[in-house]
Amino acid sequence: MKEKASQEEIYRIMRSDIEAGSYPASSRLPSVRTLAKRFSASPNTISKVVSRLMESGLCTARRGVGLFVRSLPNRKLTLLVGSTSPTPKDDFYGQVEQRIAERCQADGIEIERYFIQAGDPPYGPDVDRIRKPGRVILCIGLTHEPHLKQLSDLRRPMLVLGCAPSRCNASSIVPNSYRSGYLAARHLIRKGCRRIAFIGRVREVRGVTLPEAESLKELAGMQCAFMEDTLPIHAELIFNDISQVPARAAQLKELPDALIMPDSNGVEAVQAIKALGGKLERVVIGDDRLLEMTRRPAAIVVRRDDLVELALMELHRLLDEQSKSHRSLMVDGDMHDSALV
Repeated sequence: MKEKASQEEIYRIMRSDIEAGSYPASSRLPSVRTLAKRFSASPNTISKVVSRLMESGLCTARRGVGLFVRSLPNRKLTLLVGSTSPTPKDDFYGQVEQRIAERCQADGIEIERYFIQAGDPPYGPDVDRIRKPGRVILCIGLTHEPHLKQLSDLRRPMLVLGCAPSRCNASSIVPNSYRSGYLAARHLIRKGCRRIAFIGRVREVRGVTLPEAESLKELAGMQCAFMEDTLPIHAELIFNDISQVPARAAQLKELPDALIMPDSNGVEAVQAIKALGGKLERVVIGDDRLLEMTRRPAAIVVRRDDLVELALMELHRLLDEQSKSHRSLMVDGDMHDSALV
């Protein structure tokens, strides 16, 4: 190279040469002085580049001998999903999984997928089935903390989509559910609503139905919005599960004037809305598919592509840099008022 190259340029070229096979595995790299001459750079700059190559797992130093190229890092990804479907489902995390898989395939990353089968625990695929885990473990739709702790014991960098586990070292990406509940409540309060009902989501673990952790955060955000206006939360208007709404609504002395609920268009949703009064103000919490509806209520929307891009960025960091450090990332939801459609 005739012009003096920067450290970043030299690193990119050296990495590209190694990955392209110009320097085969186990071969010796040119000396620092030789590389400095090639790139018209100082030996100090080359030493920093070499340090980065070593941190990336592309080469290793043998004392008194020199630098040698290592075998390329494992580009295999072990994927575990909290679903019994052998293929991605047509829901939020199913579509996120499909988009991640497509991008990984284009980048030459192999994916080994595990889903819940007969004999597995109800909360996720049996860890004992994973004989040769990939370079990174990706979990989508898994929330059971002891199960995630078992996966982290495989001693691989791990990324969890959908929840932020506290009992294991893992990167995590979650929709900011606290903000969603807060935005929904603020919107309804500004419209003059004072009796706001909340419908959460539930999950089943070992046959026991439990409130979904992210729904509890949404409820906490709603409570925070109420505290700002010194408004009371009516306990009788809090429903953990949409299926329990009709029976409990029949016992209410006064119906709510507004409702915060998850994205649901099934029969249960219709029955729940009808039982609560039908014509109440409503905010739905879901993903950007809601924006495709011609008629919809106000909504707090999380964009799937935002989560996919963050996930791919973190996966590449863990795959390429072979880093075991963990980060917690969040995707914010945005308020979309149906009156503005």
